[in-house]
Amino acid sequence: MKKIFSIIALSALIGITGCKKDFLSLENNPNTPSVATPQFQLSGALAVSANLYNANVTAAGNGAISVTTGGYPATVGVWMGYWTASGNYVPNSALNTNNFTNTAYQIFTLFYLNLSNYNDLVKKGTADPTLVNFASIGTIMKAFEFQTLVDTYNNVPYTDAFKAPDVLFPKYDTGESIYDDLLKQLDGAIAAIKSAPATAVNPSTSDIVFKGVMTNWIKFANTIKLRLAIRQWNKLPAKQAALKTAILATSADGFVDETFQVAANPGYANDDANGGKQSPFWLSYGSNATGAVSLPGDYYKANNYAITKLRNTNDPRLARLYAPASAPTDPLVPYFGNIYGSTAPSNNPKTSGIGPGLLKGATMDAVLMGSAESLFLQSEASVYGILPGSAQSLYEKGITASFTTLVVPNAATAATTYYTQPIANVSWTASTDKVQAIIVQKWTALNGYGNIEAYNEYRRTGFPADIPVSTQATQPTVPSRIFYPATELSNNGDNVKAQGTINQFTSKIFWAK
Repeated sequence: MKKIFSIIALSALIGITGCKKDFLSLENNPNTPSVATPQFQLSGALAVSANLYNANVTAAGNGAISVTTGGYPATVGVWMGYWTASGNYVPNSALNTNNFTNTAYQIFTLFYLNLSNYNDLVKKGTADPTLVNFASIGTIMKAFEFQTLVDTYNNVPYTDAFKAPDVLFPKYDTGESIYDDLLKQLDGAIAAIKSAPATAVNPSTSDIVFKGVMTNWIKFANTIKLRLAIRQWNKLPAKQAALKTAILATSADGFVDETFQVAANPGYANDDANGGKQSPFWLSYGSNATGAVSLPGDYYKANNYAITKLRNTNDPRLARLYAPASAPTDPLVPYFGNIYGSTAPSNNPKTSGIGPGLLKGATMDAVLMGSAESLFLQSEASVYGILPGSAQSLYEKGITASFTTLVVPNAATAATTYYTQPIANVSWTASTDKVQAIIVQKWTALNGYGNIEAYNEYRRTGFPADIPVSTQATQPTVPSRIFYPATELSNNGDNVKAQGTINQFTSKIFWAK
């Protein structure tokens, strides 16, 4: 075995504070990590989370975040039929064929480095009861990001993570066992917030998500619990009774709903002189302070599939999710998308870009979980009998929340007009498969801000059932996962190899259909 310990062990030794840093540089002594106040550490970790879920990021050679055209969020946006590559650039063979390697689309290192911050917050709260709110937020965010790791890679280091120097080569836990423990951890965080002593420090403005409103953190924790339960509900029926009990145990405290979303904003500004003052979604797909369009924003354009689907259902979100082409081939058809994998894609003036409902400005919030996603989760839970309430009402609230987020004019009225059309997977009553209707509408609502989650839901349910595969794909199917990174294979090889041979088309996450 190589005498190099894994990046997961390294992250436990050094921690991060949200800034770009060469974690492997010999100039940094991992035995004398910098010490941050819990306030600064919380703000920094939440800002990095905002980047991980909103920017089109990949891991740079030193573990830092790098905005790129080869990042995971945009790639799965292409796989989900939202976007395609611009005709202005040399075709990307890996993207068009899905014949990628273990260096492509990586988020593994970035997530573990940030998780080390949340883990340290939990330790601080354990040592000092006045920091219980910081520890609870750390636990909730650990659950949120570990779920993403499981949903991306299946089995990953969990119980052995962050135990350096005692454990330098962390073993891999099964995705299902991690899910089970995350439910328990979230219950613990909810209980800790509710029983916090009067002396507990409120995170206040250092909490760049909820500004110290701890009841919202409880609702977010409940919504993550619901996502964990729904994700495995149909695949593991033997667990359904236990999952329902787990959800009902804290459901009275509420969920994320139409009154708020989970979004970070540390005070974004239209100034990227230091490479990151702008909101991360805008930084990736909008323009810099001088007005120059970002490379990912110039590269990713509309997919014909999404535009056709929105147009066929008279969905006014079309004009919010996509921008009209500046010089369309047919002026009467200003919204135009390329076919994924086309060998002759149209150039940018003829193609729609990412729309104004998503690109609101350099100071826009960075969404971690939108209201619509939570409402659709609750609707599906109602269909299954997990939660009481009207599945139809929650479904329609989810659609309305999506209209509101995208700033559709007269959003509530426009949403009602839309979902009362007698069209399957639009109107609740016209939809014979209620779960399919929920997931199809969730697919629309997750466009842009929730590409990763849309990919997760597609692999879980198979909806939308007509998602197109690239015309150049080596397999007639959307990839089922990405590979463990080459860096982890080099540094923690024995434990990676113990997971068996991974195939991007046939190796599935434990909950996948």
